[in-house]
Amino acid sequence: MKTEYKYIRFDYDESIEDDCKWWCYNKKSGGLLGGVTYYRSWKQYVIEFEIGCVFNNSCLTDISHFLDQLNSRRAEKNRK
Repeated sequence: MKTEYKYIRFDYDESIEDDCKWWCYNKKSGGLLGGVTYYRSWKQYVIEFEIGCVFNNSCLTDISHFLDQLNSRRAEKNRK
C-alpha cells in the first residue's frame, strides 16, 4: 500500500485500537495535516484536516488515492 507521495506521507498509529488511525504529514516540514479514521456512518475512511491547512489539486489527488486504498482493503476484508 502506498503511503509516501510527493509532498505528503501517511503514518499508521499502532497505539490507537479503534478502527485504525492514520496521520497525514507534510514531508518537507513534518507538520501534521490531518487524521484518517473509519467513519462508521458512511462505512468508509475519511480525513479530518487540521485548521489552517491548504492543499492544491495534486495533494488532494494523493489524499483521495490513499483513502481509496484503505476503503478497497476494508471492502476486500469484508467480502472474505
